[in-house]
Amino acid sequence: MESKNKTWPQYLAVLTALLAMFCSGIHMGWPSPSLPRLFSEEYPFEVSAEAASYITIIGAVGDIFGNIFSFLLVDYIGRKATILLIGVPQIVSMTMIYLSSYSIVLLYVARFIGGISEGACFTILPIYICEVAEPRIRGLLGASFSLILILGVLTANIVGSYYSIYTSAVIFLACSAVFLVLFSFMPESPFYLIMKNRIQEARSSLQKLRASKTIETELDSLVSDVTRQMCERGRFSDLVTIKSNKMAVIVMAILRFLQQFSGVSSFTFYAQLLFKEATDAIPQQWAAMLMMVIQAIFTLLAVLIVDVVGRKPLILTSVGGCCLTLIFNGVFFTIRDLSLLDVSHLGVLPLVGLILFIAFFALGLGSAVNLLLGELFPANVKAKAACLMNMIFAIGMFVSTKFYQYMADEYSLVVPFFVFAACQLVGFLLCLKYVPETRNKSLEQIQQELKREHRGVVPTQ
Repeated sequence: MESKNKTWPQYLAVLTALLAMFCSGIHMGWPSPSLPRLFSEEYPFEVSAEAASYITIIGAVGDIFGNIFSFLLVDYIGRKATILLIGVPQIVSMTMIYLSSYSIVLLYVARFIGGISEGACFTILPIYICEVAEPRIRGLLGASFSLILILGVLTANIVGSYYSIYTSAVIFLACSAVFLVLFSFMPESPFYLIMKNRIQEARSSLQKLRASKTIETELDSLVSDVTRQMCERGRFSDLVTIKSNKMAVIVMAILRFLQQFSGVSSFTFYAQLLFKEATDAIPQQWAAMLMMVIQAIFTLLAVLIVDVVGRKPLILTSVGGCCLTLIFNGVFFTIRDLSLLDVSHLGVLPLVGLILFIAFFALGLGSAVNLLLGELFPANVKAKAACLMNMIFAIGMFVSTKFYQYMADEYSLVVPFFVFAACQLVGFLLCLKYVPETRNKSLEQIQQELKREHRGVVPTQ
């Protein structure tokens, strides 16, 4: 029986896999403490603001290639082997950053290669997590994906603020090496093994993950579920021709768009430069680290309550809160930059606004969205859907970050903040209508509920 299963092997497998996400969080957070160093005399080459923007966002281009790379491999060599391969570009990226004092070109290449691992993480890890975890803890483990990512970003900010670019690269490289060693001992997804008709191996994997020998009932159910899902040939066209898949695509496309056009990647990449521009209440390094700590705390809160409150309430709270805090900051910058009023004595307000923004983002957009990616699609198109959704994510990251940098440099912080707020307002209405609730439901139950919607509308309970 499920109630007799032990859950610690599932926690161990997922958290070990998420070390790859931790290292990708380091890659994502690297620009924040590193850009000030690139602009200083510490770096041997002169770096312009324009060049720095491309060093920052070229990782998003690598994300696209990482999505394709993982999509092509995840159903061919398996979830485990694909996750292990993520460590290779991570190690290569940090090695090139360490050597970038010889040529600035290595910095561009390193950021691109690091983006490959980041894109692969966003595609494959939600699949692995949802396939190895039982429904009762799937929400907690799935939301942990975002918590580990934020801890990686926070680590990059802390280490990068106190050590040189080169010393930091060596420390970060060691993290990837630890991931490769530890995850090599973890089991393969039983879903994948059943897809390949390797039933005995699936039985062994399930026994390890449940720490139980009595898994025949669950195994039979999984075999039946996967067999049914795999009977339908998984083509990219199925994502738009099958109603349940099409609505899942619409939901995830909306959520991926909202993630990036909240401005979160822009604020993460440019955190220290943003706080230098926005406020002098506390040093920019401390402000950036405080923002990441707050994000980690509220992501942890989301992890703990996502299976109690549900996915949809958290997402609606998150989007609505992001909208209001972006408007708050937009109004402040409007008064500061476009009026004659002196608000220099209120410099703490944008810090408060950004911290509130990141707290609201972490509650839903930063946690529940990645969980839904692993829940809404059937086995036969899951890898294709993850690839497509994360390409949208990467393109959104590139466009929104470049938009933020250009508008902030050429005009004012007013423009990006109000544009991002408008996106969240529209997104709130769309989420209210389309986002489903998947709490405490098996992956098969979710598929059956999507298929039962005879008019193709996702249930909103």
